[in-house]
Amino acid sequence: MSSTIINFNNRSGESITAGLSLPADERPKAYAIFAHCFNLISHTAAVNSTVRALNQKGIAVFTLDFTGADTDFQYHAALEDLLDAAEYLEKNYRSPQMIIGHSLAGLASILVANRIASIEAVVTISAIAKAKSITKLVERKRKGLAEVTLGENTFGVKESLIDQLTFASVKEAIHKMKLPILVFHSPQDNIVDINNAEKIYKLSFHPKSFISLDGADHFLTNVDNAYYTGDMIGSWSARYVEMVKENPLVTQHQTAVRIGTTKYVTEVKAGIHHQIADEPIEDGGKDLGPNPYQFLLAGLGACTAMTLRMYANHKKWPLEEVTVHLNHENEYLKDANEMNKRTAKLDKLERAIQVKGDLTDQQRERLLEIANKCPVHRTLENNPIITTKWVEE
Repeated sequence: MSSTIINFNNRSGESITAGLSLPADERPKAYAIFAHCFNLISHTAAVNSTVRALNQKGIAVFTLDFTGADTDFQYHAALEDLLDAAEYLEKNYRSPQMIIGHSLAGLASILVANRIASIEAVVTISAIAKAKSITKLVERKRKGLAEVTLGENTFGVKESLIDQLTFASVKEAIHKMKLPILVFHSPQDNIVDINNAEKIYKLSFHPKSFISLDGADHFLTNVDNAYYTGDMIGSWSARYVEMVKENPLVTQHQTAVRIGTTKYVTEVKAGIHHQIADEPIEDGGKDLGPNPYQFLLAGLGACTAMTLRMYANHKKWPLEEVTVHLNHENEYLKDANEMNKRTAKLDKLERAIQVKGDLTDQQRERLLEIANKCPVHRTLENNPIITTKWVEE
């Protein structure tokens, strides 16, 4: 995914730090606002895992940390910040179609959903819905700020936000929005109990869905739970959010690749399979996929492993596993000065093979010989003819 730090001003003129994460190809199918309280203890691991899963579904995610941890707790969240975030997206990118809220921000997302015209779906994660659950978390109020404690961690928000969340009619807000809603909660959440999710679900209209995050805590500190949550949101939203139509890579050939203006993210279509190729960061790319030489090495390695597997099966040898390690490098000839410059440098492919199984020395030696006979190896050795031509659109 591609991530950018965004600074925008809210209606009070305060600068707010947010994040924008785009899919690998930087062509989002939809945009989502994700307001959360994850950064208190998980050092962004939970939010990053959730966002990564959404990006892989083609959804761009605008993240807003309600705890203020991103700004050394100088930011204090207000309900209207979500409206200002939506306006910023509309003016600079595209209107958000989904709003996702975690913990306090879960209820905040419900309250603003009907005030953002472009929102088509709502998601809550470990969300608060009961006034007593909110007041239990508020330590004290002073100078327009409220101190909120989640677990062993305290942060400040605008006092107005706590008042709005405490005195709001959740029923009225849900009935006003009448949007598809997906509710996540863990039965083991010991900060915001699962009865809050029950209230949200019961008040919501269909289509509504509930997913139990069994074994998870309030902050989804196990990143597997966070990734699962993002992945499920991405799949669920495909039914209810109008996604930008894809321009699929179509070919009648065995393989096709396509690159746009985003350097150097390249689509790869091989048969029915899709991959992303890229260059490493030090070479100007974003390292979102293997580089071309890594694909070449992967092809040779896969062919080697498959060939050994086929041969061992045919011979009924006890070969349990094959691992092929590969490197590519350029090797200069010792007498390069006396040779044509085009031949002064040779490409060298290094292949190291590991095998598991009760094999004899003779069998291992024979497998090494067979490795050199795999089809891709032979193709590379045979100086293949490469033809190039233009194709009319």
